[in-house]
Amino acid sequence: MKIQYKIITVCLIVLFLSSAGYASRNHEVFFKGTDHELDVFHIYGQEPGPTLMIMGGIQGDEPGGYLAADLYADIGLKKGNLVVVPRANFYSILINERGPNGDMNRKFAEVSSVDPDSEIVRKIKELMEEADYFLNMHDGSGFYHPEYIDNMRNPRRFGQSIIADTDVYKRPDGRVYELQAIANRVIERINTSIHEDEYHFRFNNHQTASQYSIHKEQRKSATYYMLFGLHKPAFASETSKSIKDFRKRVVFQTMVVNAFMKEFGIEPAHPSIYIDPPIMEYALISVNNTAPVAVEDNQHIVIAKGDTITIKDIKANYTRGLIADIKEYGQINDIGRSLSIFSSTAIDVRKDMFPCGRLYVDVIPQTNRTWLIVELDKIDYAMKPGDVFSMQAGSTLVIKDLVYRGSTDHGFIVNFKGFVGNWDNNTGEDRGYDITEPVLMDSYAQRIDSYTRRFRISAMRGDITVETFYIDVKTAR
Repeated sequence: MKIQYKIITVCLIVLFLSSAGYASRNHEVFFKGTDHELDVFHIYGQEPGPTLMIMGGIQGDEPGGYLAADLYADIGLKKGNLVVVPRANFYSILINERGPNGDMNRKFAEVSSVDPDSEIVRKIKELMEEADYFLNMHDGSGFYHPEYIDNMRNPRRFGQSIIADTDVYKRPDGRVYELQAIANRVIERINTSIHEDEYHFRFNNHQTASQYSIHKEQRKSATYYMLFGLHKPAFASETSKSIKDFRKRVVFQTMVVNAFMKEFGIEPAHPSIYIDPPIMEYALISVNNTAPVAVEDNQHIVIAKGDTITIKDIKANYTRGLIADIKEYGQINDIGRSLSIFSSTAIDVRKDMFPCGRLYVDVIPQTNRTWLIVELDKIDYAMKPGDVFSMQAGSTLVIKDLVYRGSTDHGFIVNFKGFVGNWDNNTGEDRGYDITEPVLMDSYAQRIDSYTRRFRISAMRGDITVETFYIDVKTAR
């Protein structure tokens, strides 16, 4: 299906760096509400300078690239500019596959208009036109070595290398880019900070345009398009998938980005390397368009068959890359979707490909088994919705629990209108308190006769009353 191109969200944040000027950050979200959301960050420095575009996640099983790119979305710059695309292929990241619709990094020469990736590729090409330099961030196989050492270290491997499609490129206007020289200076800066020799970076010249290239498939790649299509310098950074701790790969990728920024004269305030495990605090879920409630990890929300739920937001220790997947319903990212639920299911919350939390949706059977359990003077009674229960002044009433359609795990608030159980923290929840006639507020009562005031007890889902019960408080004649 073709994705309609549309800018949904634009957020401009001004970051004051000094009294002499300012830098800014512009955030755009394309294809909002789909599984292919594309976050794009434009970061402008306090002083003018060149623009480097950095991109991660074009292949979804390479977290070293997209997690590192994401760190630069919040960076401040003294000089120069960045275009940051942390998750070029968000759908492939969510399912942790290289390319569920085919390799997106092989679609820059041509792509069918019916290809689900076509609009994303088109947008990336537009962003490339804004940049002076391009860096595509990957995790690659093995360790690149110009000579064959063994199966994991040889010219066909990619890991721990800086790749260019040629060593020297001459533009149509005669300008010359010394790509190998640039890469070697970057590599020298990186390797001085890497103490393990086996993790040192090397320059990897794919010689992509040559008839003798062993990487002819790269003629369809993003870097090849930037260099041979737009005539601008382009590189790929590859950290090795053989380095099993992806956090170490993230660190190496940030070293690469920082070295390229220094090479191009872009002066940063370096981003923090924050790669803690993702932890969900809660999800905000609305049922039938009522006020959303906070549901924590492993908690259950109970609904009736056919109710509509909407996941409004996810609160976690990260703000980007979060999705909630209602299993067997909707798409892979169901945040913001209103979906009618007919059978019990789970909601998986992830940050990129990493599990973040799980919630449960319990669909209760169609039944009228709804009771309010109250205690009057130490004796329990069960009220059905609409029932009127009488108590004499001087008695003590306690709301024990609400059984809603056979379940007590429903998340409702039970509120006695005209009574406050805790004046310091009035949440509206009145179960468990001693309720006596003197503490009731008469303004909430319906006068039935000279001796009887009727109060309401409401089962509430947010601001919506789901069921109502009545208490008649009688005074002596």
